[in-house]
Amino acid sequence: MNHLAPLSHISVLIMRAETQAKEMAAAVRSRGGIPIEIPLLQIEPSAMQLARPLQEYDWIIFTSTNGVRFFLEGIGMGNIPSAVKLAAVGEKTKQELEAYGFQVHFMPEKYVAEVFAREFLSFVQPGARVLFPKGNLARDILPNELRANHILLDEIVVYETRRNEAAKELLMEVLRSEQADVLTFTSPSTVVHFAALLEETNWREWTKRCTIACIGPVTEREALAYFPSVLVPDTYTIDGLLRRLEKHFANGIQ
Repeated sequence: MNHLAPLSHISVLIMRAETQAKEMAAAVRSRGGIPIEIPLLQIEPSAMQLARPLQEYDWIIFTSTNGVRFFLEGIGMGNIPSAVKLAAVGEKTKQELEAYGFQVHFMPEKYVAEVFAREFLSFVQPGARVLFPKGNLARDILPNELRANHILLDEIVVYETRRNEAAKELLMEVLRSEQADVLTFTSPSTVVHFAALLEETNWREWTKRCTIACIGPVTEREALAYFPSVLVPDTYTIDGLLRRLEKHFANGIQ
């Protein structure tokens, strides 16, 4: 461990789903930080039923690595026709598709739905038929914007995110005993479930000394309903989030 690293001796609470927490914990550890893993979310596959055969679509849009994994597991890894183009919101989603051997034909400059919709619409023709595999908590901004611009969009829920009730006691203990220096939120649903799990506790007092870090502006908006201030990186990835924390603590803000 590098004891000169800005995150040395900084404890970082990671609350994303267990399947995703390990990679983030390793990244925290490599920067000298101390990861605390308490997954607040449980992610499970949904029963899938396509509205039409895959070969009838021009595009498939993926907005998360979970969307990629659960969709491909549901349809069978090699069953996307070669004529269907793939779009990814974010570098990690792109890498996940490439790891399965697929080419990504479009990715927006910024990894948020509003930017994706604007840039994607300049890239495709009106009347294009698009499939959007998503989670049960996905926002409506992207589908609404695409339909308003005459894209023929079918949505399919491929995974469901639920609150991990079993995490409540451990979460309370970590916060009450001031074990965490940083609370990280990587999705709006993590913020919502955090507040719901700790309802009727003194969590606002317990977290006053903590630095709050959010992966992007959508999560930031949700977090600002509960916290007075949050850190947000310029690049909306785990690496960007940790680099933002490094800069924060390197400036001597403890």
